[in-house]
Amino acid sequence: MTTVLAVGAYAQEEKNALSKFYGGVRVGFTATQISGDDLSGFHQLGGTAGLFVNHAVNPTGRLKLQLELNFTMKGSHSKAPKNQVADNFYSLRLGYVEMPLMLIWTAGKWQLWGQQFQFDLEIGPCFGVNVFTSEREANGPIVGRPPFRWYEFSGIAGITLNIAEHHSANFRYSNSIIPVRIPTWVYDRVVYKQFNSVMTFSYCYQF
Repeated sequence: MTTVLAVGAYAQEEKNALSKFYGGVRVGFTATQISGDDLSGFHQLGGTAGLFVNHAVNPTGRLKLQLELNFTMKGSHSKAPKNQVADNFYSLRLGYVEMPLMLIWTAGKWQLWGQQFQFDLEIGPCFGVNVFTSEREANGPIVGRPPFRWYEFSGIAGITLNIAEHHSANFRYSNSIIPVRIPTWVYDRVVYKQFNSVMTFSYCYQF
């Protein structure tokens, strides 16, 4: 009888895991660059914020699908080094409304500072819409260059450290899959297609 009750309770627990949806908010900052713009380094800082909802896709709840709606700032930045002319200044700011679809796997636990923390691994595609573009140099806005695509397809991979119930810290790296802009100018006779590369650091709260 006890065995039957235990099996029934476990089956009910699995059913509950598969029937529940969880939502939350995320907020953080980005460090970004544009691959193919003849600059290097994640020097453009920006912000990110959004909402998410997730749902278990296996009975144990260790595998989840998460749909998000975020606003993310991207771009590129170069500042004239000390004692050099200010003409080297360049700033590109891009704003995207994004919809990532992440597959999240609860990988295990870490022992850190005498406490146990659960961590998740995640990967997935992302579709974004460019809603803001600002490209400037030392003399002001840059005009006459090809526009950025109005959309972006990118891939995301990341890791989440669950600090406490409802609270977690997340790191992600994302990169455009197709160019966000194809310049008409050349460097050393080569046209470098441009891609967004983004590192994101976020705090997440799940209700």
